[in-house]
Amino acid sequence: MAIVQPKSLIFRKAAAHVFILAFLCLIMFPLLMIIAISFRQGNFSVGDIIPTAKTSTLDHWRLALGFDVRKLTRVSGATVDIVPTLDGNIKLYVHTDEDVSFRNFVTEPFAMTDIENASAENILEITSMPQSDVEEDSISKDQDAVKNFCKTAEGKVALSFGDGAEKVRYFIDKNDAEGTSYGVYKESIIPPPFPVLLWLWNSVKVAFITALLIICLSTTSAYAFARMKFAGKTVILNGMLIFQMFPAVLALVAIYALFDKIGEYIPWLGLNTHGGLILSYMGGIALHIWTIKGYFETVDSSLEEAAAIDGATPWQAFRLILLPLSVPILAVVFILAFIGTITEVPVASVLLLDMSQLTLAVGSQQYLYPQNYLWGDFAAAAVLSGLPITIVFLLAQRWLVGGLTAGGVKG
Repeated sequence: MAIVQPKSLIFRKAAAHVFILAFLCLIMFPLLMIIAISFRQGNFSVGDIIPTAKTSTLDHWRLALGFDVRKLTRVSGATVDIVPTLDGNIKLYVHTDEDVSFRNFVTEPFAMTDIENASAENILEITSMPQSDVEEDSISKDQDAVKNFCKTAEGKVALSFGDGAEKVRYFIDKNDAEGTSYGVYKESIIPPPFPVLLWLWNSVKVAFITALLIICLSTTSAYAFARMKFAGKTVILNGMLIFQMFPAVLALVAIYALFDKIGEYIPWLGLNTHGGLILSYMGGIALHIWTIKGYFETVDSSLEEAAAIDGATPWQAFRLILLPLSVPILAVVFILAFIGTITEVPVASVLLLDMSQLTLAVGSQQYLYPQNYLWGDFAAAAVLSGLPITIVFLLAQRWLVGGLTAGGVKG
């Protein structure tokens, strides 16, 4: 007989779905804000939640990925005049009375056909020389010719003077979207301020090795506490749990002094080394031992007893029987250790000193110095820091299920 459900059930389901969607939106809102900031122009924390095409830029991501950023800054009040030469070529006189930092200059003579053959990919570079003024009579009065020239030269001509590191380039480009007016823009090449990709690699390397070592040590220790009987087992377990209650930040002074002394005898485990940082992270293994021990105790010991009857040693029973059945909890412990390590800041900021040794969580703080908060660059680096965690979750999700031991022993 069919079960008659009350009509209010439909409304309760709809309300539950709305609540879940609202809760998910609330959780995702901070991430959406960070992504939005990473695409905004400038390094500001306020602005549009979803940047438009006019207000968005990829400059922060280019810097985070290690690429130089080309920035054009408009020179206020700059004008372009055409100066014809006797041989049929032209020179450009670029000047302004508004920007005191701008140096008026005049270009070398060039042919108009050179401009027409140039492109945005194959920029024509015209040498220029600083000059305070040009005779008024030599300047062309045809404003239409100037506008047509600017339209033709738009983004394709570099007016440059100086050599080497002192070389400066200016471009003629549109002042508005309609292209009704043109201005002069100074080019600046901004190099990446920090090695974000190197920091990301340091974070992934340290987190992966730490999580792997934690798995190796915690599984063997948890097996001993779950299956073996020895004096002081309860005291050791309780002691580890009590010591785990105190955060590592309370022992920063001791950790620094300890690894400073270790470095005198074993340099690759001392200060400013990833080996020392990994060793310090291994001190948080107690919680993982308790987690894996509880899972081992849910696996029926008769499986190992059956293996022992067949001639398996305790190590073989552990490696061939217990570990394959414990893949879900091992995946969880690996992910927890990986996330805890890759996002850790206090210990890493104390043990790592050189810029090239920093992890991304520590190095990203360099964007937020008191004189200037580079929020856009910081947001791009923050989004990059979440990629390794996301990848680890995607790779390990098929093991994050329980019940692999169900039916292993018949009742």
